[in-house]
Amino acid sequence: MAWQNFFLPHKDTHKKAHLISWEAILIYVLFFILLQVSFSIINYTKPGVLGVTSNIDKQRVIELTNAERTKAGLNLIAENSALDQAAAAKAQNMFSENYWAHFAPSGKSPWDFILGTGYKFSYAGENLAKNFSTSEDVVTAWMNSPSHKDNLLSSKYREIGVAVVDGILDGQRTTLVVQMFGTPTQLLAKAETTQPSTETVAEVPQPASRAEMTVSGQKINLSNQEYEQKSAKPFQLVSLTSQLSSVQPILNPYLFFKTSGILLIGFIFVILTLDILVLYKRGVFRISSNHIAHMSLLAISAAALITSNGGSIL
Repeated sequence: MAWQNFFLPHKDTHKKAHLISWEAILIYVLFFILLQVSFSIINYTKPGVLGVTSNIDKQRVIELTNAERTKAGLNLIAENSALDQAAAAKAQNMFSENYWAHFAPSGKSPWDFILGTGYKFSYAGENLAKNFSTSEDVVTAWMNSPSHKDNLLSSKYREIGVAVVDGILDGQRTTLVVQMFGTPTQLLAKAETTQPSTETVAEVPQPASRAEMTVSGQKINLSNQEYEQKSAKPFQLVSLTSQLSSVQPILNPYLFFKTSGILLIGFIFVILTLDILVLYKRGVFRISSNHIAHMSLLAISAAALITSNGGSIL
C-alpha cells in the first residue's frame, strides 16, 4: 500500500484517500471519545490537574455591568459588602458541596446566602458563571442570554455584590463568578414615608410579597415565615486555600479539545481539497463525492469552535 494513498485518491481506482474514508472518520470520533473518558478518569483520580486559568476581576465585572445598564438607560447599582459576602459564600458552597446550580443539594437557596449576611431585601437576583477566561467574556455571556440579561438590566435593583472564587468542581480547577443583586427593604420604607413622586414609584415598585428573588428568569416570592427563618441563620465563610495548594492545573481540557478539533477539521479540509484537485487533473468524476457539502459543514464546524469560549452560565 503506497503512502500516497493515505493523502491522495488511489491512482487506479480513484478511491478516496484513506485519511478521509469512513473508517478514518470513525477512528477520529473514537479518539475523542477515549480522550473524554481519559479526562474523566483524571478528574476522578487527580482532582485539579485539569482546569481553567482565568483573569477575571470583581471590580471589572461590576464596571461592565453598570456599563450595560447605562446603555439601557437604567440607574447605576452600587457595590454592597453584604452582597459581596453572600456571593462569596455561594461560590464556596458550590465548591464544598460540588454542584453547579442555583440550589444546593443540601437544600440551600440563593436567598439563604443573602439573608445570612443580615442583608434585608425586597428584591434580589443571582447570575452564575464558570470556566470563563476574562471579565468581558462573563458579562457578554450573560447579556447573550435573555433571562440573565433581564436580571442584569432589571430596574428593580439598587445594589450589587460579586465574588470571583477559584476552586475544584467536578475534579477540575475552575473559577466561579457569582453575581448577586439586591434592593434593601430600607429603600422602599424610605420611599413610602417620604411620599415619592410617580417617577420614583415606577423605578422602585412594591413587591407582591415580603421579598422577591429572580433565579434563571423565574420570580420566586418568599413568605414572611421563610424570610424570618432564613434571616435568623447567619453563615461563616470557609477558606478554600487548602483545596488549591496541593495541585495546579497543567492542562485546560476545553482548550485542548478546541485546538485538536480545529486542527483535525483543517487537516480534513486540506485532504478534501487535494482530492478535488487530483481528480480534476485526472479528468475523473466521482459520483459519490459531495465535496462542497462536506467542506461547507467543516467550515461551519470550525467557525463554531473558533467563536466558542467553553464557559457556562446559570
